[in-house]
Amino acid sequence: MRQIPKLSLLKSYDSGISAIKEINDDDNIDFLFLDIRMDVSGIDVARLLRDKVKFIVFMTAYDEFALNAFQVGGDKYLTKPVYFPKFLETINQVLRRNNAAMIE
Repeated sequence: MRQIPKLSLLKSYDSGISAIKEINDDDNIDFLFLDIRMDVSGIDVARLLRDKVKFIVFMTAYDEFALNAFQVGGDKYLTKPVYFPKFLETINQVLRRNNAAMIE
């Protein structure tokens, strides 16, 4: 994330429960990157936080969850391992689709 000056990492969580609690109190989150497999499913986290963040990107090793990710409002789905060029491309695709400013 440090390689993208216009993007700041506000917080990272190793617990979906912690993420839900803190993000519910924050109205300034553009991107939420979620793994499917956490103590609470990333699908459930997305369902609960969809209205609190602008964009949700799933990053996981499990292709079989892609449909579920989109059904709960995921904007994009990346399969691990995720390399920087693909990560940047994904952010720009989401922004382009939503007519937001692109990141270089």
